Amino acid sequence: MATQYDITIQFNPGNPMATWSIDGKIEALITAQIGDTLAFNFEMPDTPSLELASATLFAGPRKPSGDISPFSKTQIPLTQGSKVKVEHDGFWGFSIAFTTVTKDGVSSFFFLPDPELEVGST
Repeated sequence: MATQYDITIQFNPGNPMATWSIDGKIEALITAQIGDTLAFNFEMPDTPSLELASATLFAGPRKPSGDISPFSKTQIPLTQGSKVKVEHDGFWGFSIAFTTVTKDGVSSFFFLPDPELEVGST
């Protein structure tokens, strides 16, 4: 039976480094199986009129692998609530770069560095 991992990304204006958690717990590693899903929620800070403008997930192997990503691609556009299916065994790293914008058109840039994803028995 496939599992869905609900990943919440937290960030604060003025600090370009974001953090992440699963069910409110800060994690360093996601242990998954092929067919599992990662779902992404960007937790917006209490800043009026702030919106997620764009986000991209980047993935790659952390150990030698015949596959270039645990997902269907190495770069995946994300929106609020996006779900990405795990497709390959291995030990992976991924990061997310994203931009927010205010109603008056001011952008801010953020980066979620290197969560790790272990798929199968590596």
